[in-house]
Amino acid sequence: MKKIASVVFTLVFMSAGLWANEPVLTDETKALLKEAKAQVEPMEPQKLKTLMAENKIILLDVRDPDEWEKSTIDYDRQVKISRGFLEIKYPKLILDKYTKEDTFVVYCALEPRSVFAAQRLMQLGFKHVTYLQGGLKNFNP
Repeated sequence: MKKIASVVFTLVFMSAGLWANEPVLTDETKALLKEAKAQVEPMEPQKLKTLMAENKIILLDVRDPDEWEKSTIDYDRQVKISRGFLEIKYPKLILDKYTKEDTFVVYCALEPRSVFAAQRLMQLGFKHVTYLQGGLKNFNP
């Protein structure tokens, strides 16, 4: 009985992060994220709203298709490109309409995917890339 209680407690404790939608990151991933954040500037939600109103940016939603169906930021200049396909699909989905000189704001649900995606875009030669600080959950239109 004690062993079953221990297993149940462990499962509940481990899945608590999933219920809160918080990613569980390893120490290695935390180090990579810290490095990426040192290379890419965050954008505060209020500044994003201002730039959207002025039509000065392109939004990149790097979440997965099932997340797009649930919610998205309503904005005409937006590209939905799942983080897992960014390096493969960016020429067709981004460069057919925009250039590497445009200003891009990358977002995901919380933040980590957008930070990594923004870093990768910079490595691919995009000049003006930032990410939405706190992710979509931190953005209220």
